[in-house]
Amino acid sequence: MNWKMLFHKAFFQIGRCIVPFLLKKYQWKTDKLPKLDEPALVMSNHLTESDMMMMISAARKHMYFVCGEHLMRSKFAKFLKTFFDPIPAPRGGNTLPAVKEILRRMGNGNSVMMFPEGCRSFDGETLPSVLATAKLIKKAGGALITYRITGGYFIAPRWGHKFRRGPAKGTVVGVYSSAELAQMTPRQIADLLDRDLYENAYERQRKDPKPYLCDAPAEGLENYLIICPKCGSYDTMETKGNAFRCTCCGLGGIHDDYGFLRGEELPFDNVLDWGRWMARRFDEDMDREAGKGLCFTERDVTFYEIHSDHSREDLAVGTELEIHEDKFVIAGREFLYKDITNQSLLYFGKSILFLHRTGYFGITGETFHAWKAARMLERSKLPAKTTS
Repeated sequence: MNWKMLFHKAFFQIGRCIVPFLLKKYQWKTDKLPKLDEPALVMSNHLTESDMMMMISAARKHMYFVCGEHLMRSKFAKFLKTFFDPIPAPRGGNTLPAVKEILRRMGNGNSVMMFPEGCRSFDGETLPSVLATAKLIKKAGGALITYRITGGYFIAPRWGHKFRRGPAKGTVVGVYSSAELAQMTPRQIADLLDRDLYENAYERQRKDPKPYLCDAPAEGLENYLIICPKCGSYDTMETKGNAFRCTCCGLGGIHDDYGFLRGEELPFDNVLDWGRWMARRFDEDMDREAGKGLCFTERDVTFYEIHSDHSREDLAVGTELEIHEDKFVIAGREFLYKDITNQSLLYFGKSILFLHRTGYFGITGETFHAWKAARMLERSKLPAKTTS
């Protein structure tokens, strides 16, 4: 064992002692992870920016963790690298180097924490697992511990600008040895992850309501709920404090302390149902516009490239993005959807990162609703519709 690993182990133990005090405001409670005789992958659902601290508080011994590559460009990058040496995984980028590093560290006898969803849910429902994660679990050859966090979505909804104060809990759901996993197919492991990690925040809140207090709980809803269910307008929501309204038709309401939406004419009382409707409505609108080419124009965005050393190079600032049926057009460049192999949203949904055959790029803007761009990319990967 080298001195760096000894240093990481020592600091991790210090962190385990400090973290519970930082989480007191969330009334945090957790199971402790079991001690195993073999290295393990610890997998959790992903709900808040504090999830890693929550998982550290559950650990009994040192573990490395996988983090979003964008954190290596943040003001915390040097601290994270020095004291934790996390494994950066590019959101919407090439994850192969991260996979190789996970396998290397587990091969050296270390356990690794990670969030298989890759990013946080906008609506409080756990995102489904991908088969590649299950294949990683099998190839790692270690044990698997599944860990579910509840209450985290209402503490920090992905679209929200402010944290709330309320209860959260961590539970060890399953412990599977390497011998057990060796008998499973990747599909069976993926199904196991979906079962163990699944959380529907609104379903749980209806059964056992808990308050989550914040002085501006509605602010940020405009980052995700971009279609008005009354008039069908796009990008017309405005928020202030606990209130939200459509600037086109006036439909509005409040976001209450229990995470629900209240208003006389509102067809939905929660973000999950509104978001499900929004996805269907968006697809219907785009189907009707098929063949017209240009779908949306986003103004005052920044276009940048991310290099292998995690540095960011701005290629165009204050420019326009054209979202077409089959491509993005920005700063004089075209990016066909068929040449984009991965994508992810970032920063309240105001940014999109994508891996193109020519590089790893990002587009961001204060008023940019990147969900539309992401949805267009998702649609391009679906099987072509057939007519009977």
